Amino acid sequence: MSVSSTELRNVAIVGHNGTGKTSLLEQMLFYSGVISRAESVESGKTVSDYTEEEISRKISIHTSLASFTWDDKTFTVLDTPGTADFIGEVILAFRACESAIVTVDARDGAQIETIKLWRRLNERNKPRAVFINKMDRERAAFSSAFDHLKEQFHATFVPVTIPMGDAENFKGVINLIEKQAYFSTLNGKETVGPIPAEYNDLVEEYTVLLVEAAAEGADDLMEKYFDAGTLEVDDIRRGLREGFKENRLVPAFCGSTAQGSG
Repeated sequence: MSVSSTELRNVAIVGHNGTGKTSLLEQMLFYSGVISRAESVESGKTVSDYTEEEISRKISIHTSLASFTWDDKTFTVLDTPGTADFIGEVILAFRACESAIVTVDARDGAQIETIKLWRRLNERNKPRAVFINKMDRERAAFSSAFDHLKEQFHATFVPVTIPMGDAENFKGVINLIEKQAYFSTLNGKETVGPIPAEYNDLVEEYTVLLVEAAAEGADDLMEKYFDAGTLEVDDIRRGLREGFKENRLVPAFCGSTAQGSG
C-alpha cells in the first residue's frame, strides 16, 4: 500500500555513546506493535544492532533504520552511532532526516558528543526533541539534567513529560499535556492513571513553562493565553507543533528505556 509523502516522517536518534539510542528505538518498535518484545543491547538481539561486531562490542557502529506506523503516520527512524569514530554514519543520517531525537543520560546531562552533535544539528537547522533517559539509574536527576541542557545550549526547552521520582524512587512519568500519569510495570508496559497528589506542585511549575512556550507558537495562541491565562490541550499541541517545525523550541521528554517508561 502506498503512503502519501505528507504522512512520512524521517527521524534520527542521536546522542553520546551509551545514552540509550538503540534501546529507545526498541521501545518504539515494541509499543507500535512491530516487535513483540523489546530487547536490550546486552542481549545482542536488538533490531538495529545486528552485525557481529556491533553485537560483540555492544555499541552501534553503523546507522540502521526501522519503520513503524503511529497515529496514521509512517515513521522511519535512523539509529546512529554515539562515538566520534563513526561520525560519518551520523552525518549521513542528518542528510536523510527531517528532525532528530537527542538522547541524554539523566546522570550526566549534555556530554561531549551531545554538544558536538547539537552544533551539527544547528548547522543544518534541524528541529529536535530531547529524551532524558535512565531516570531509574543511581544519581539520575531530571531537574539537574534539564537545567544543564538549558545552560549548555541556550535553547527553549519545553517539558512535555516529567518523572515521578528520580533514581531508585522512579515510578514512571507524567504527561503534562494529557495530565495523566504513566506508571512503570514489571512487564515493560506502562499503566495509566491519575497524577498522585504529591506531584501537584511540580506539575504546576513545569506546566507553566509548557503553556508559555506553546503560546509563543502562534499569535492567536498568545492572545488566548493573555486572555485566559492558560490554553486548551489542542492549542498546546498546535503551539508546540508550530514551534518545533520552525526549530524555535525543543520538546523535552524523560523516562527509562530499560523499564519501557516514557
